[in-house]
Amino acid sequence: MIGDKIRKSRKAKAITLNQLAQLSGLTASYISQIERNLAEPSISSLRKISVALKLPLYTFLEETSELTRVIRADQRKQLKLRESNIVYEFLSPTGTSVHETPSLEVVFFSLNPKSWSREDYSAHAAEECIIVLSGDITIDCVDETFALHAGDSIYIKNNIPHKAFNPGETVATAIMCLTPPVY
Repeated sequence: MIGDKIRKSRKAKAITLNQLAQLSGLTASYISQIERNLAEPSISSLRKISVALKLPLYTFLEETSELTRVIRADQRKQLKLRESNIVYEFLSPTGTSVHETPSLEVVFFSLNPKSWSREDYSAHAAEECIIVLSGDITIDCVDETFALHAGDSIYIKNNIPHKAFNPGETVATAIMCLTPPVY
């Protein structure tokens, strides 16, 4: 369960409940409820906890697995966030052990027609390269917008707020490479 994973990760990093509360901006009592599986965290709260623990978000969402070198097409781990219009499929290993987190993340994603990847901008401490495989994707970097077509790519420096839009009538697909993995 998510709460068990958070508690295990927090203790492995020798962080107290109060320290995690301070680092995440959540209350210690709320985190305690999550860790005891009495409360289900929102994706927003889970993201704050993952940033505070310096672990990728998927660490808490997937079943525990060992780091593997080969990812079979039919065994990709998928992630669909409630507040997002993107379905992510991990092409690189997603080891969930605190000691096995990879330093590179490669993700295939599909974005629904006429939709944004998310409502708000995303900024993270990771360099990112997006390669459009099919369709068109517009990358909005607050003060600059880039129209990308199949075969185009874009490099986004760390901590640059951005979000994606699919202006087309069909699902757009792309591959995104991030280093280090996004928390």
